[in-house]
Amino acid sequence: MRILLLACLIFPLFLKADPFVDAVSATVKLAGDGASGSGFLIELDDGTHVVASAAHVFRDMKGERCRVIFRAPKEKGGFERRPVEITIRKGEQELWSSHQKHDIAHLKIEIPEGMEVKPFLFGQLATESLAESGKIGVGKEVCIPCYPIGTESNPAGWPVLRRGTIASHPLTPLVEAETFFVDFSSFGGESGAPVVWWQGDKVWVIGVISSMQRQTETSRTQLEEKTTHLPLGLGIAVQSPFLLEMLGEA
Repeated sequence: MRILLLACLIFPLFLKADPFVDAVSATVKLAGDGASGSGFLIELDDGTHVVASAAHVFRDMKGERCRVIFRAPKEKGGFERRPVEITIRKGEQELWSSHQKHDIAHLKIEIPEGMEVKPFLFGQLATESLAESGKIGVGKEVCIPCYPIGTESNPAGWPVLRRGTIASHPLTPLVEAETFFVDFSSFGGESGAPVVWWQGDKVWVIGVISSMQRQTETSRTQLEEKTTHLPLGLGIAVQSPFLLEMLGEA
């Protein structure tokens, strides 16, 4: 009996967090009138929470409210989709805070009880020193939990976990590499998703997807003008130190 009790106490110490489950557990869908996108939850050092995304995701939504798509456990197992309305404007006043230069934003949020979420901790937002250390850089694999074209991975509303590689070199100095390319087939709806790098069971948010790289061609005839946008399979991410900078100004 003593051996069994000791084993029960020690076994949890050997359980490791799953970086991919952690990444999707922090990610939510933002859906409003006229626009939708991806977002992710962050727990600040004082215990409060914010939802971060691309600034244009909030800006393109019409009206004063939007829905955050959470998930909640069901009594008999599994999860169910739980949309929760939050206020993003009061009249013409925007309630989110944006970075002065980059297309990223955050909004304070209260997470309802009973939701299956695991926000990123403030300390998991990568600083410039992580890139300077050489741990992250071109060719490193990353994951992007997101909602491409609004797609949810199942009826419970979980995000789609996509994977790619850092396609830009170098990532430092920050003043010359404010954004970087991620090599994955990027689509609309992924704006605002975190770019996550992992090492063992530890994860860091190293950037925020803000847009995609594409080639624009215009053809003209006597009767019409046609513009074609060709995606290049590259997402554009704002480096996370600018997210830290924005949160520090809040």
